[in-house]
Amino acid sequence: MTELSRRAFGAGALALLLAGCAPIASSGTAAAPAGPADPEAIFRYANTIGVSRFDPHRASSSTDNTLLFLTYDRLVHTDAEGRAVPGLATAWEALDGGRTLQLDLRPGVTFHDGTPFDAAAVKANIERAKTVTGSAVRAELASIASVEVSGPLQVRLALSAPNAALPLILSDRAGSMVSPAAFDKPDLDQAPVGAGMYRVTSYAPGSRVEYRPAPGYWDPGAVRVAGIDMLIYTDAVTRLNAVRTGEVDATVLSPDQVPEAQSAGVTVTPGRTNNFYYLQPNRARPQFADVRVRRALWHAIDRKSLVAGLARGFGDLDAQPVPAWSFAHDPSIGNDPYPYDPARAKQLLAEAGYPDGFSFEVFASAGSDQGKHAEALQDYLAAVGIDMRIRIMDSAQIADVFFVREEGDGLPSVGGGRADPAQTTALRYTADGFNNPGGSAPPEFEKLQADVVGVSDEAARGTALHTMMRAVVDEALEVILYYPKPPIATGPAVLDYRPFLADRPEFRGMAKAAKGS
Repeated sequence: MTELSRRAFGAGALALLLAGCAPIASSGTAAAPAGPADPEAIFRYANTIGVSRFDPHRASSSTDNTLLFLTYDRLVHTDAEGRAVPGLATAWEALDGGRTLQLDLRPGVTFHDGTPFDAAAVKANIERAKTVTGSAVRAELASIASVEVSGPLQVRLALSAPNAALPLILSDRAGSMVSPAAFDKPDLDQAPVGAGMYRVTSYAPGSRVEYRPAPGYWDPGAVRVAGIDMLIYTDAVTRLNAVRTGEVDATVLSPDQVPEAQSAGVTVTPGRTNNFYYLQPNRARPQFADVRVRRALWHAIDRKSLVAGLARGFGDLDAQPVPAWSFAHDPSIGNDPYPYDPARAKQLLAEAGYPDGFSFEVFASAGSDQGKHAEALQDYLAAVGIDMRIRIMDSAQIADVFFVREEGDGLPSVGGGRADPAQTTALRYTADGFNNPGGSAPPEFEKLQADVVGVSDEAARGTALHTMMRAVVDEALEVILYYPKPPIATGPAVLDYRPFLADRPEFRGMAKAAKGS
């Protein structure tokens, strides 16, 4: 691995990145084509990153979901507004004052290897997800004390405390169902065995995944093509060229590519996401244990310029780890509680005992949008005396190295959002959170987290989450840079492609128009 210093980027990296970057109008061009769908078509999608591993219980990044959920079905699904709807579980009900969650399961489902999906399989999956070495979802399932098989197609989850977030937690990787017969397969990370829409028929790590329909999938309307080929193109120019030439049918663009794509007749629409760009310090490191240093990071960074420059207007400034459209978002906080003020950043650093700044190491992928953000942050921090050294590595490895192996002192990246906002807060801010390397957490956060999952009424949960958001911002636990609105490029044959979250599309019901239609 090569350390990329400030000299490698050049002292003018920030100016080059941001100079002359006027915001781009975020509008689409052509309308979706009319005509019948072609059931023999192969849909080709260029993804920006490969999967960290094909074991959903141990996969280390939320961006893995794009590749995982095609082949692994979950107990609960979500609709376009993020609400919980039936998946492999057809219904659920809270019992015993919220201390039991009963799930009724879908009949007639089998895993891709022929193993029946039933209550025993659900029990085995949840117990595995809680205990498997390297589990990325253990903390999300911590409230489940035991799983009782109450019928062939019914389970009861006995909870140590009420957890209103659990249905949506089960719509994420924690609710992904793996064939129990495949638990001990040494090649599970290469050859997944789920019960989803598609089987993985070919996998070249970091390059390509081929998916073909799983016979008898319970929701036939979700599968309207003969297969999906997922191509991993980390380079933004390659992705644009691929969609422009028809090599792929859809992809996510970098914001600065939108004018070129639109001039070539490519349909571009702004996406929506609950992911955010961030700079996450490892708060177990001595310098980042001091809230004054963490607040100094905020004041050192011109977040508005990042939205105008790097995002080219395809982004919304915010300071909370939940988007403005979430019921958990507290509008009273404002989107810029620590405004750009390098002098204030230097003052806080001096008060914390770092008048001459300090050095720390982060990870980034060269040429990626995350890498561009790392370059910009590097120059902003250098201006207040902080030397942020960037170590370059493959993008698919970064989350595993930082969150699992706990290497590095910080991470400039994009991600964070989960199906339920309480997942986000648990993972990032509690002592046992998977996305909290080092396990440093303010002592009051355990109670705050218990409050946000302890009530089921949305209004009451919203009040508890607002309290949590104010604490997160006051403690400056990480720097929330902004929420991107990823530009989605689609080719002329694409039908019914409606990703709820642009950075984690599921491709349900998506189709391609028949040639000549």
